[in-house]
Amino acid sequence: MDATVTPPTVTATVFVEDDLVTISKLAFTDPLVAGHLSAIPMEKRGTELARAIGIGVHGLSTTTMRATIDEMQQQVQRIIATATATAERQLGSTLEDGRAHLAANLDPEVRSSLTARAIAELGELHETTLQRFDPERTDSHTARLLNAISDLLGPQGQLAQRLADAFDPTRSDSGIGQLADSFERRFQELRDLLIGEQHRREEAQRGTAKGVEFEDGLDELLRSEARSLHGCIVERTGSTGGALGTHAKVGDFLLTLPDGTRVVIEAKNTARISLTGTTGILTELDSAMDNRNAEWGLCISRRDAFPGEVATFAVYGNRVLVVDPGDGVLTSVALRWIAAAVGAARTDVGRIDRGAALERLGRIRDLAQHFSRSKKVLAGAQSSLETVRDELDSLRTQLLDLVDDAVRSLHTSGEETRQVA
Repeated sequence: MDATVTPPTVTATVFVEDDLVTISKLAFTDPLVAGHLSAIPMEKRGTELARAIGIGVHGLSTTTMRATIDEMQQQVQRIIATATATAERQLGSTLEDGRAHLAANLDPEVRSSLTARAIAELGELHETTLQRFDPERTDSHTARLLNAISDLLGPQGQLAQRLADAFDPTRSDSGIGQLADSFERRFQELRDLLIGEQHRREEAQRGTAKGVEFEDGLDELLRSEARSLHGCIVERTGSTGGALGTHAKVGDFLLTLPDGTRVVIEAKNTARISLTGTTGILTELDSAMDNRNAEWGLCISRRDAFPGEVATFAVYGNRVLVVDPGDGVLTSVALRWIAAAVGAARTDVGRIDRGAALERLGRIRDLAQHFSRSKKVLAGAQSSLETVRDELDSLRTQLLDLVDDAVRSLHTSGEETRQVA
C-alpha cells in the first residue's frame, strides 16, 4: 500500500485463540483491495483475503525487525566511534610521552642522555686509540710493530742475515750455493748427454756405413751366385716400398729363380737378432715375403747374431737363416738349398725320402757350423801370424839398431885410442 494513501476506517471484532484468528463483521473501504477482490470468484475471496492479511502481518513484522537491526547498527557505530576516539587520545598521549622520552635520551645537551654518554665514550676511545697507535710512545702498538719490523727487516735484521746466508756462494748449504751446484750438475749432465748423443750419432753413422758396405758386398755376392745358377734375377729393393705400402721397405733384396720362384732376402749387420716374437726375424721374414710377394725368405747375418740354436745355418719351413761374414760360401749354400727344395716340391711328394732330406739338412748344418768354426780358427791363426810377423819385424829393427850402435861405439873407441897414442 502506498504510504501517501489515507488508511481506511475499519470496523470489526477480532478473536485470537492460539494460532486461530476470527474476524467478525469486518468492513472497510479500500479501492485497491476492492478492485483486487472483485476479480476473484466469490468462493475464493475469503481465502484471498486471509492470504493478504497474512502477507501484511509478515510485512509489518519484517519492517519492525529491520528497524531494530538498523538501531543496533547505529548503536554499534556509536560504540566504535567512542572507542576509536578514546584509543586515539590514549595513543596520542603515549606517542607524546615516547617522543619526549626519546628526545630526552637523544639530546646531546643532556648529560644523562644516551647520545651524550656515547659521545663521551667515543671521545675516550678516540684518545685511547691515539695513545695505543702513537709511534712516539714506546709502549704503543705502533712502536712495538715498528721495532719488530726493524728487527726483522733492518740492516742487521733476521731477514738480512738469512738473505746473506742464502746468497753466500761460499757456503755449500746456502740457496745460491745449492743453485750453483745444481747448475753445474745440470750442465755436466747436458754435456754428457750431448757427448753421448754425438757418440751415438757417430756410432749410428758407422753402423749405417757398415750396413751399406755389407749390403754392397752382399749385392755382388748375390749377383755372382745368380750367374752361377743361370737365369736368376737379383733386385735391390731396400729403398722402395712394396705390397704393404709405399713406406713398407722390409725386404732388402729380391732374387727370382729361373722357374719364377721369388726369394726375399734380409741383410742384417747387428749384434743381436731375436728368433721369435713380434720383433723376431721369422716374423720379419713373413712380413718381407708379404711385402715382396715372395714364396721364400732368407736372412743373411754378417755376425753370429742369431740365438744359439740357430747356429750358422737353419731352416724354418720356407725361411732360411745363415751367417755369412762376406765370403759368400753359406749364402751360396742357402740359395742352393732353396732351389733344391723348390725343385723337390714340384715333384711327386710320394717319391721324396723325408728322412734322407732331414738327414742331409742335418749334415749341411753340421758342416756349415764346422766350416764357420774352422774359418774363425783360421782367422785367429792369421791374426796370430800377423802378430808374430809384427813382433819379428820389431825385433829385427831393434837388432839392426843395436848392431849400428855397437859399430858406432867401436869406431868411436878406436879413434880415441889412436888419439891417446
